Amino acid sequence: MTLYPAHSDAQVANAANAYLKSDPIPCFLLLYYENMKALMLTPDDTRAVVTDINRNVAATLKLCGPAILTQASFAERTTSILATIITKTHPCQQDIGDEDDHEALEEEESSEYDWLVIDTAMDVVIGLSVALGEQFTEVWKVFLKPVQKYASSQTNFERSTAIGVIAECTANMGPGVTPYTSILLKLLLHRLSDEDSETKSNAAYAIGLLVFHSTNSAEYLPSYNTILQKLEPMLHTQTARTLDNASGCLCRMIMAHPDKVPIDDIVPTIVEQLPLKEDYEENKPIYECITGLYMHENQTIIGLTPKLVEVFASVLDEPTEQLDLPTRAKIISVVKFIHGKNASLVSGSPVLMNSIKTADQ
Repeated sequence: MTLYPAHSDAQVANAANAYLKSDPIPCFLLLYYENMKALMLTPDDTRAVVTDINRNVAATLKLCGPAILTQASFAERTTSILATIITKTHPCQQDIGDEDDHEALEEEESSEYDWLVIDTAMDVVIGLSVALGEQFTEVWKVFLKPVQKYASSQTNFERSTAIGVIAECTANMGPGVTPYTSILLKLLLHRLSDEDSETKSNAAYAIGLLVFHSTNSAEYLPSYNTILQKLEPMLHTQTARTLDNASGCLCRMIMAHPDKVPIDDIVPTIVEQLPLKEDYEENKPIYECITGLYMHENQTIIGLTPKLVEVFASVLDEPTEQLDLPTRAKIISVVKFIHGKNASLVSGSPVLMNSIKTADQ
């Protein structure tokens, strides 16, 4: 069987820059179809092959978007195959648990080896959510129960991975997550107190996305205070990613329902954590929240301006991947607003002054 090597991030990025998602690259289309055919025909002793195929299919879905799923019922076939892998019923998994198969491996190593097949299949599920967007809500019905099961596993990496999948799929399907609000809320509230820091961090990320995207506020608003109480200790941890995700979650909660969050108490604590040190993805909700508060001339945020001027100078500087372009533009607008009110707060920073100058050109 011919193996298709996984594409590097650079290759995918270069291809994405050259072609629109709605017009998939022919070679990637071929790669997807051939990989899916291989996955359906893979014999039962080739878990390594299935793992590689999963990686390729996930990358292709994220790059090419929904167009590749319109061909010959590939969406249904992909979903069906993934369901067998995630529920451990794919032919390549039939020897999982067979002692003879792993006699040369340590128990822990064997467990992680078996998990790779499932882990990469879950990445394909995320790829489907990227490709389908809000329409993924129907497909999610197939995967919800098995992912829930992993989210309640006794194994830390299984729980953290499953909660991460829930978070990414929620982000990608947007309002499509609404029918699942109740069941996901219950699960994520529990995992906000998880003993594993990675699982807890992922739960903070996921629950923030849930309340931000779900239109069923009647379901989650009664739990707002509980969420806030569970997040508060995370703001005092030494783990950068947990701090970042907790801050992002709080900002999504503020944007969704500013009247339900004690802004005067929470925002200063969030600002103390800035700039983020690890998870730059959470810069988007955090600075959207902060710039939104400036637009409404919130007195708490205005009082934090001297500190925020330093933060803005940091995130508008290198590395540029700290911010996407829309978020950068919003911050520069606030910097211009501050400069107009009190030029001395901004004029001492070459980075901020250059940002204003560049924006005006």
